[in-house]
Order: sequence, then structure tokens, then C-alpha cells
Amino acid sequence: MKKLITILSILMLIVLSGCNTVISDTVKEDEDEEVAEAYNLSFNESDTDASYQINGSTLIELGSEDVKITKGGTYILQGTLDNASVIVEVEKDIDVQLVLNNATINSGDFAGIYIVEGDEITITLAEGSVNTISDSSSYTQIDDNNVDALIYSKADLIINGNGTLNLKSDYNHGIVSKDDLVIAGGNYNIETAGQGLSGKDALMISNGNFKLTTYKDSLKSDNSEDEYRGYVYISGGTFVINSYADAIYGTSLVNIEGGNFTINTAESNTADSYKAIKSDNEITISGGSFVINSVDDAIHSDGDITIDDGSFDIVSSDDAIHADKMVTINGGDFTIEAHEGIEGTYIKINGGDIDISASDDGINAAQKVSDYTATFEMNDGNLSVNMGQGDTDAIDSNGYIYINGGTINITAQSAFDYDSGAEHNGGTIIINGTETDEITNQFGGGMQGFGGGMQHGFGGMNQDGNTQNEQNIPGGGQTPPDGQNFTPGSKPGGGHFKH
Repeated sequence: MKKLITILSILMLIVLSGCNTVISDTVKEDEDEEVAEAYNLSFNESDTDASYQINGSTLIELGSEDVKITKGGTYILQGTLDNASVIVEVEKDIDVQLVLNNATINSGDFAGIYIVEGDEITITLAEGSVNTISDSSSYTQIDDNNVDALIYSKADLIINGNGTLNLKSDYNHGIVSKDDLVIAGGNYNIETAGQGLSGKDALMISNGNFKLTTYKDSLKSDNSEDEYRGYVYISGGTFVINSYADAIYGTSLVNIEGGNFTINTAESNTADSYKAIKSDNEITISGGSFVINSVDDAIHSDGDITIDDGSFDIVSSDDAIHADKMVTINGGDFTIEAHEGIEGTYIKINGGDIDISASDDGINAAQKVSDYTATFEMNDGNLSVNMGQGDTDAIDSNGYIYINGGTINITAQSAFDYDSGAEHNGGTIIINGTETDEITNQFGGGMQGFGGGMQHGFGGMNQDGNTQNEQNIPGGGQTPPDGQNFTPGSKPGGGHFKH
């Protein structure tokens, strides 16, 4: 996303009012349009088309020998395959459809389905069918490719239909595509020693029911070499994810438009990150229902997070929502119980109903990057912050606080803490049951600030005593919900799941 960040920096409209600076909505719209054009955030008709003709298709009764497919067409697989694999190797411009119709593949020491080459390969789960693929704890490679999944594809892979696919890998991953992995329907029960579903260039899901227990990332896309690849796009589906690593991870982008998500993460020795939703660059959520219980950050981006809508019930032993750069909340319903509620360099709330209970800071605008000055900005919506006892702040900013609208209801010993200044231009502030027009400061320097006589600790100066420069400022371990059957524990080296 470096290209997008550069364009945003060039086009940013800085409107100075005192030291208050805002982003132009036009710039944001331009950025959104460019993102939509750069990524493929849509599904083709062929992705969702699970139809096939029995006449003209090849029926294969599985047995004890490898099934090798070298020509295009539709192949219907049924029966049981023992200690063998289905291997697809066709020309680069040839399509193949594999229909799993009550197929059981016990592949032994290799992948159950191995796609060596082809254009688009479609796996269709036949209506009402139950299909199972399993392996052993070690693989014997048959070529130069490092095959490490029950279904492993070197070509674009599409999976659709309304049947069931059970995947259990003692060796490593469930499904891996080295190109795009597109899933448009089906019922999935996945238990793996590695990742669950992985598309190197893209992982796209439009529908389906997913139950995953994984010891590495559950849903993943990780191409870091191409700016607009390595993304996860989900427009619908039902997901129950128990992960000993990151549950949903996209290197460049995680874009969620809908779906029902129940996510639990726990520590282990198989990973060093245990976040529920994570991206190295950007997360955008415009809908969906999320019940998250995470030992690490629940929603985390090294870049920006934008949430337009959705329902969020979050319990986190760390941050509920964390962006190194900018957090923008335009709508949604949030119930948060966390170490810190929302953290970012610039936090902007334009709407939504947000209820935070935190043991450290409820809102923390911390200077993590140089793109923005640390700022909390409230324009609309309802924000309730309930803090624990001790050295905690409901709203803490290393820079500025701007309250322009909405309602903020704080229960805390320290309501506000800011280093540079604060302005109350509109909206309602209630502190411990009493409405006030004052943005008090934990530091309590008693000096007049730039914001119309509001008190702040440093009188418009940085902590080092230098005058604040104008900068580009745009505008422990909770138990999971009942019935999730997930507890932090010890397999392998940190947690276990109940089955």
C-alpha cells in the first residue's frame, strides 16, 4: 500500500484552524476508488456456478492408485482413495472441474489433491455430499515443489457447491493455492497442524460455513512482493475460528463486507502473533457480526483501520482495535473489554455506539508513526468509557484532543490526558455522571491552551519544551463466550482446544 500512502500524502487537504487539521472527504473518496480498482473485490459468475453435467463428464471410482488428470474437462470423483493422490497437470490455459461426490481420500504421506498446472481449477462439492481428506504426519515429495497441504495448487483454485468438505492434516496446511484461492459456498470442517485456508495472491470468500482449528494462521494471504496482492476479501459466510496464531491475516489488505465471525486465539510455540484480524497495511470493515476473544490484539493493522459498520463484541488481553497509523470509525456497535480499547496515532470517530471497559487507556492516541501527529478526534456517535482503578486514562493523547460532536460518557479517575492541547467545539461530555464543557488534563499544568482557554499541561509546547510544529494532522486473558469450546492451555506449548 506504499503507493496509496504516497498519493494520500500528496493530495491531502490541510485546513488549519489554530492547530486543528482535518482530512478532506474528497481525498478519502479518491483513495477508496483507487483501492477498488487496484484490487479484485468482486466474484465472477463462474466462481459461484456449481453446476455440472453428468453426461459428458468422466466418472472416477477411487481405489488404491494415484488418479492422474492430464486433459481438461469435468471429473466426478467418488469412493475411497487409500495412500494415493489425485494429481492434476494440464496445459496452462486449460480448465478442469473436479466434482467431489462422497469422496474420501486418505492420502498418507502426500497431498490428497495436487494441482501441478492449469488455468482455473474448480473443485465442486456435490449437493448433499460429505467428502473427507486426511494425511499422515510426514510427506514424501514427488517433484521440486514443496507440497505441504491436503489440497495444494500451483494454479488459481475455486471451490464451490453445497456439499461438505472435512479436512484433517497432521502434517501441515489444509488448502494452499500459490495463486488465488476463491471459495463460493460449501461447509468446511478443518483441523490442521498448520494454516487453514491460504491463497498467496488472494483469499476470497463469498459464502459458506467454516469451522477451523489451526496451529498457524487460519485464513491467510501473504504475497508481499506485489503491492496489490496478498489480500483477504470476505463478503459473507459463517466462521467459527480457533487459532493458535493469527485468525485472519492479509499482508496488504483485509476487506470484510459481511459475515458472522466467532474468533478465539490462544498462544502456542507455533507462532509469535495471535491476533484475530491482522494486516501489515490496511483493514476495512463495512459489515458483519464479530465475537472475538483474543490473547493478542483483536483487530490490528500496521497501517490504517476503517470501520463503517458492523457489530463487535470484543474481549482482548491486549488492544481491541490497534492501528499504527489511523483508526477511523464511521459506524457500528462496539462492546469492548480489553487492556486498551482503541489505539492509533490518529483516532477519528465519526459515528457508532462504542462501549469500552479497559484496564489501561480506553482511547490511546500514541505517536507510533510520523505520518500524523497523535490526535483523538470525536465528531459524532456515542462513546462510553469505563476505566479501572489506578494510573489509567479514559482518553489519552500524546498530542491533541478535538471534541466536535457526539456524546462522550466517561467513568474514570482520569478522564483526559494530553500533551499538546485540546478543543471542545461541540458535543456532550459527561464525566462521572456530571456534564461539563471542560476537557481537563491529568497533567493539570493550569496554563491556557490554544483551544479557547482549555487547560492543558504543556501550553502548546512539546514535552521537550519546543514549540509545537505544524504537522500533517488529518482532521488478563478472559474466558471465551459460553459454547466456544476453547480454552488457553498447552498444545503445542501454550494452548489446547476442547473437542
